[in-house]
Amino acid sequence: MAYTLPVDYGVKVQVAYVDGHGNPAMVDGPVQWASSDTTIAEVIADTSDSQNAMVQAKGVVGQVQISVTADADLGVGVRNIVTLMDVSVIAGEAVAGTITPVGDAIPPSPAA
Repeated sequence: MAYTLPVDYGVKVQVAYVDGHGNPAMVDGPVQWASSDTTIAEVIADTSDSQNAMVQAKGVVGQVQISVTADADLGVGVRNIVTLMDVSVIAGEAVAGTITPVGDAIPPSPAA
C-alpha cells in the first residue's frame, strides 16, 4: 500500500532493520537513499543520521518509489539489502476554479 502525499508536502522517513527473528539489527556504514522519479518526489538524507530522510513532493502528481540501500554484511564484505517505500503523490487542496461551457449554446424558446 502506497503512502499518500499531497503535492505541496514533505514527510520525514526513517529506515530500521531487523534480523531473521525480528530483532533490531545493524547495517555497516551509512545508507543510500534514492527516488525512482525526482520530478515527482525527491529524497534528502539527514546529514547527521543517514537512516533518516525527508521525502519532498515536487508539485507533480504521480507514483514514485523511494529506496534505501545498505550493507548488511558487518564484516569486510558487502551484501546489499534494499528497502522500498511506495509513495502516491496526489493533488493538493483546491485554490482556484474554472467554469466551462458544457455542450452547444441553446437557442431561445419561442414566445408563448
